[in-house]
Amino acid sequence: MARIYEIDDVERYIPINLAELVPGTQIPFEIFTNDGTIIKSLLDKGSTYSLFAQKMIEKQGLGSFYIKQGNALSLDQYMRNAVKLKKMILDPHFFESGYLSFREKWFVIDKHVLNSGIPFNIPLGGLRFPVFGEIPFGVDSQDSFKHLLDLNSEIAVRKQDVNAYYTYLDTVQDAEWIEDPFLKMKVRREKLKVWCFRMLEEAISNTISQETLMGLYKHISINMTLLINDLKHAGKFLFFDVSDVFVYIHSTNVCLMSMLIGHVMKMEEAVLLNLGISAMLHDVGRVAIGERASEVSSNEAEREIYKSHVLKGKELLDQCKDVPKVARAVALTHHEMADGSGYLYGLTGDKIPHFAKIVGVADTFENYLVTGFNDNSIKRGKALEIMMDNGNKFDPDILKTFVHFMACLEL
Repeated sequence: MARIYEIDDVERYIPINLAELVPGTQIPFEIFTNDGTIIKSLLDKGSTYSLFAQKMIEKQGLGSFYIKQGNALSLDQYMRNAVKLKKMILDPHFFESGYLSFREKWFVIDKHVLNSGIPFNIPLGGLRFPVFGEIPFGVDSQDSFKHLLDLNSEIAVRKQDVNAYYTYLDTVQDAEWIEDPFLKMKVRREKLKVWCFRMLEEAISNTISQETLMGLYKHISINMTLLINDLKHAGKFLFFDVSDVFVYIHSTNVCLMSMLIGHVMKMEEAVLLNLGISAMLHDVGRVAIGERASEVSSNEAEREIYKSHVLKGKELLDQCKDVPKVARAVALTHHEMADGSGYLYGLTGDKIPHFAKIVGVADTFENYLVTGFNDNSIKRGKALEIMMDNGNKFDPDILKTFVHFMACLEL
């Protein structure tokens, strides 16, 4: 049994060996260090024990580490899984298969729209590296709601429960006793995301119904009105913390950002609506290329497959008579760059459709947000800095408008 060190009259601490922890996992307890005089917090509960954290600890020359005695059970449970976790991390097939399986079965939601005053009886799932799967609690009390918010994980519902989740959103939206305006805004955004998801699910079968397109138009219009009437708080309306790999989240955010750019550039509302639907549909071709293809893949064949999504998106939208012509052009050309370095055709300057230039800026910014920075303000600043350093790739007026506006947003 581990010895317990009595550091003071209040707390007791157990020494631990950091070498036994698994890099890349979430730590279910707070870790402390002792510099010889006082005991200090080193890693917060729920933080990731990353390779960067390892190197920083080594650089500081720290050698004594502890957890509180009350966390002994959490340490025991963690260590029992350590060998298994290490094997999982070293096996690339585990992460790939587990992650792809999660994406196939679950729809990621914004846990901040859940309200403890409205029972949430839909099974929840979580994406917590390196474990994927169902979360063994719901949101039926204030304590469980707080537990959910504290969980360091993306939260999801099963895809077959998306309609039930949408009904829950309606209930939250209609609850007169909920007076938080930001919550109601996020609910509107979530409903738009659900419509985007429905559109992408239909697109897998190479079609998009008129009902779904009308739903998208309606909710894009609602969100557009919310944005332009409350620009000061627009930053709280966008997704800055979820990965691009979920196309319905990425497309929703690109849609909202594109409309923000258009509004600041004094576009009329009818034009903004067409810009919004074009941005929402810009990546629809990604449903046709599979999950493995990536723009940043080390495999050239996979990169070329990924690039083909622009052509496949145009072909799919050509079959939808209710889609505006400009949306088809955006699907085909949103990866073209002003300096000719984009794809598929290496178009330059004015040869690129105006809407595609706007969507391309929003799309690039959104993609940069998956760089791994932990703080949203750092993410945003770094992304804008990279885009400014590569200013020749973008329309100068659009980029200037976007950078100025995004830099001023309150998160």
